[in-house]
Amino acid sequence: MSKWDLSIFYPNLEAWDEDLKKLPEHIEKLASFQGKLGELENFRKFFKAEEEATKLLYRLYAYIHLNSDLNLKDTVKSAKNQQMLLMLSELNQKTSFTQPEIISLGQEKIMEFVESDDFLGTYKFQMEKLFMQQKHVLSSDQERIIANFGPTKSVPASLYQALAIVDAEDEKVTLSDGKEITVTQSNYRSLLAEVPTADDRRLVFEAAFKRYKENKAAFASTYNLVLQQQAANYKSRNYASALDAALFQNNIPTSVFHNLKDVAYENTAPIRRYIAIRKKHLGLDKYHTYDRFMKLAKDDTKYPFEDARKMFFESIKDMNPEFVKNQKSAVEDGFVDAYPQDGKRTGAYSSGFYGYHPFILLNHDDTLDSVFTLAHEAGHSAHTIFSNENQPMPTSDYTIFVAEIASTFNEHALLDFLLQKAESKAQKVDLLESAIDGIMATFYRQTLFATFEYEANQLVEKGMPITDEALSKIMVDLYKHYYDLDITEENGKQYVWAYIPHLFYYPFYVYQYATSYSASLKIYADVKNKKPNAMENYLGLLKSGGSDYPVNQAAKAGADLTNKETFNAVIDRFTSLVDELEKVLEEK
Repeated sequence: MSKWDLSIFYPNLEAWDEDLKKLPEHIEKLASFQGKLGELENFRKFFKAEEEATKLLYRLYAYIHLNSDLNLKDTVKSAKNQQMLLMLSELNQKTSFTQPEIISLGQEKIMEFVESDDFLGTYKFQMEKLFMQQKHVLSSDQERIIANFGPTKSVPASLYQALAIVDAEDEKVTLSDGKEITVTQSNYRSLLAEVPTADDRRLVFEAAFKRYKENKAAFASTYNLVLQQQAANYKSRNYASALDAALFQNNIPTSVFHNLKDVAYENTAPIRRYIAIRKKHLGLDKYHTYDRFMKLAKDDTKYPFEDARKMFFESIKDMNPEFVKNQKSAVEDGFVDAYPQDGKRTGAYSSGFYGYHPFILLNHDDTLDSVFTLAHEAGHSAHTIFSNENQPMPTSDYTIFVAEIASTFNEHALLDFLLQKAESKAQKVDLLESAIDGIMATFYRQTLFATFEYEANQLVEKGMPITDEALSKIMVDLYKHYYDLDITEENGKQYVWAYIPHLFYYPFYVYQYATSYSASLKIYADVKNKKPNAMENYLGLLKSGGSDYPVNQAAKAGADLTNKETFNAVIDRFTSLVDELEKVLEEK
């Protein structure tokens, strides 16, 4: 069983505590540069000191953040994680003078600084971005006031964790065969695919969503806090909207978001057709959202983590050697925590820190889906490895916008490999279903959630109350339009907005799954079809880290996200897969 080895950071909590004591000294040193950045030598010393502090922060934060996620019920580690976040807030407060002071010195002078020194030269793009954003940077006093509210930014995420995980109790249900099972946030989807009857599926679903229904007002108040924080930010910094504020920093045109939203909204017919096919071949009188986990073909194949890792390696073995090397490095023992355990954070992620090998958290359940999740997270970690190997610290941190390109590219490769290996009708159906469900989940479903997020922010901009009824109405309407399903008929499903942690943790994050999926599909097609320089261009994106604006990075790799045709290509791919699935299902 693959487990994390966090000793590369610290041998124990006591050693972590000792290093934490060094952080205030670094913070005070950075604060001492206030009013002194106008001299080249001080400017250089400040950024040298900042890099030293950042390296310590990465080490401290990585150790406690990862440790805490292994068991969110461990109150000692959770408290230390909160302590770390408070220290980060203090750092932000003490250094809030930086951007206003740099802007006050003028772009010409600052660019002279960065062009006169090799070390400072690595900050050139960062400075260009800052001056591009200068109309949204406030005075030093105003920035200090805003920074004082820093500790409140993590409150919604903490409240959400408490409601959804820490204080929530897993439900037990008795199935139609008399068997009693415990339904958790990690296992309920696999249970929905396995339980014997429609009533059993309903029981499992209701058990999983009970916590969201029973605490709907608390979840709504927590999400309202997220929305109000976004509103306070965009109004204080003179943005046009919360969406504009979220996209402006990375120079992403709002048209990219709206193109995605509109293309998905206007092309829901293939979804309804797919649901009709599923309903027919599953022999269902009525289709529910939780029926999506039922398999069209009986395939009891289990994929233990070690087998999944080998399958992933096999799927990429003929690609560029440098690409293969870093993908394998991404999932080495010690850097993947594979299986669920009590208190462990749900879902999956790759967490990377400059100067350290990235870590992957999984909740592997031996299903085909979990094989794709492994490939997905390996893509993230390999991206981090490529970036850290080729970029200095100031430009190593790539944006979320391009992050999902690396992860979904791997999924495309794995799917093609498995389809080629498939021999039986059951295997083909299973893989086609997985491919279609992948587009449903990554493109359509994430765009639906992004549209929900957009419309919820619209309510705030219009001064409308944020209640569980208001939030649920948005979701009910969207599910009706996308899937032609009335989720009010499912006990608890209208509170699915409370089930999505990204809405609470990372506002305006989820749309990037869909944009990245669209970009990666185009890039992968170019690589697969051996388009000249396609792989080299893709490696260029992986190695470029955060050294350019993400829309530019995607375009250089072959995907223009300002063009609706890039998104329409996903619709075409989805439609062709549904065609193929229907054809295979009708075969004798």
